Parts: sequence; C-alpha cells; structure tokens
Amino acid sequence: MPVPDEPIVLVHGLFGSLSDPEILAAFGNAEIHAPDLIGYGRNRAADTSKLNLLDQARHIADFISGLGKGKVHLVGHSVGGAVSVLVARHFPELVESLTSIEGNFTLKDAFWSGQIAVKPDEEVAEIICGYEADPDAWIAGAGVQINEWTSALARRWLANQPPSTIKAQARAVVAATGEAAYLDAIRDILRSGMPLYLIAGRRSAEGWDVPDWANSLCTARLNIRDTGHLMMAENPAAFAAAVLTCLSLR
Repeated sequence: MPVPDEPIVLVHGLFGSLSDPEILAAFGNAEIHAPDLIGYGRNRAADTSKLNLLDQARHIADFISGLGKGKVHLVGHSVGGAVSVLVARHFPELVESLTSIEGNFTLKDAFWSGQIAVKPDEEVAEIICGYEADPDAWIAGAGVQINEWTSALARRWLANQPPSTIKAQARAVVAATGEAAYLDAIRDILRSGMPLYLIAGRRSAEGWDVPDWANSLCTARLNIRDTGHLMMAENPAAFAAAVLTCLSLR
C-alpha cells in the first residue's frame, strides 16, 4: 500500500483518542499524528465552558502549523469529522485532503450528542460513570469484540476526558451542525477541488446521514466490511488500509 508524502492527522471523536500505538502502527511507514482536542488527554485541564467547534478547528490548525510540514491529509472520525470540516473550510492552506470517517453531517448524526448537550451536568457524569463501571459492555455496545487490547482501549478512551468535556463537545457539535452554514461549508470544500473521501463501517453505513449530493460529489466513498462506527477498534488494519486506499486515489 503506497503511503502519501504528506503527514496524516487523525482527529478523534467524542470519546477517547486515536493515538493508540496499535491504531497508529497500522499505517505502516506513513507519517501519522493523532492530537488531543481541547479538553482531552494532555489538554483535559482546559476550560471548556464556552467551547465551540471552531475553537477545536483552530486548535487542530495550530497543531498542523506546528508540524512545519505544510499541508496534511486530515482524517476526522465522528465528531472529529465535523471539526475537520471546519479546519478545511477556514484553513484550506493547511489541508491537502479531507477524509470523513462517519463524520457528523446533520443533527441526525449527532443524535446522542444532542441528548447529552441538554442534560444536567450531574446526569452526564452519572452516565459516564456507568460506562466506566463496565467499559467492556460500553465498547461492545458499538459492535467491538472484547479481547485484551479492546478492553484496555475502552478503559483508556473513557479515562481520556472528564464528563464536562463530553458535554461541552456535544453541545458544540450540535450547535455547529445544526446551522445551514455547516453543509454550505462542505459544499464549498467540494467546489474548491479539495479531495473529500467518505469512509464508513459497513454495519453502520446506512445510518450515516450523508446528503445525496455529498455522496455524488465526493472523490471516493468506501465502506469497511465487517465493521461498525468504531472500525478502528474492531480492525485497525482495515481502518488504516481504507484511509491509505483513498489517499492513493488522488
């Protein structure tokens, strides 16, 4: 599988991180980066009380600029897909291509975020505490088979951010994708000639609310067999191969 000359930057979703060594190793010799968003991992102490999705986009843009490598291939999963859209729209000079891994297109994609966004802080914390009490059940609910690695991954993902970050990020993605300007931004990206790739897990692909025009105009769309929304946890090799296959189509 050929690897691109430019770095690949992975943007994680509502929970966790994509910086797991097994996920990154699946990309072979490609230069790969998986930064934490604001409120996550090494940035978990950040104030997220007024967080919006453009804040996260600026954060990723700053990270890309800090690499000093010019343009990158931006790959966003779920909520991270929505962040990546805003990076590509507002900072196109930093983005060689955009890949959305079941990234949020509409409020239908952000249905769980919509529920979390309006719950009291205490209730959000209780929900997360319930997940932490049985991480295996939490990740298995997304179709991930439990083994030593996925069990440990679930624990790391749940510990990567406080409940306040989950609520703030959920609120931010609902606000952003609920605006007509968000789909307009995707149209502008397509009109600009920037490659846009769409990747889904085959089990979850039908539930991804991608407009017909986006499916028609995107550079390529792939569905990864035998996987769902957390395809990088189910099959890191297939996840990486799908991304690299898309990037080889330029």
